Amino acid sequence: MNVGQLVSKKIVTLSASSSVREAAKTMRENDVSSVLLVGEKGEIRAIVTERDVTRAVAEGLDYSIPAVKIGMSPVISVDRNLSVLEALEIMGEKRIRHVLVKDGDKPIGVVSLREMANALSLLAFAETSY
Repeated sequence: MNVGQLVSKKIVTLSASSSVREAAKTMRENDVSSVLLVGEKGEIRAIVTERDVTRAVAEGLDYSIPAVKIGMSPVISVDRNLSVLEALEIMGEKRIRHVLVKDGDKPIGVVSLREMANALSLLAFAETSY
């Protein structure tokens, strides 16, 4: 199974100048665990995840600060044809829970560690059911 097969939701983006509060609200409204922050020319500047928002709250940061200050940059990406196991290895090395999936240079989605774990557990279950 490749990581591109796990892309199931559209990419959710916000302006890089958006606040932490806007990022959290957008994630909730779109039922996603991350949002990509983009610059004026559409370039991906950072990724903000639920974990980043949780950390900001725990540290008592002002929710009106730019979300780019709490996000991760550069955004780690993988090709859609990379196997899930290889993507998991990269995520482990980089200590990240979300990875941007690309088709060539075009971003097609963000996949979380949770989604990968669910897919692998379903595969394992399917293999043992025969």
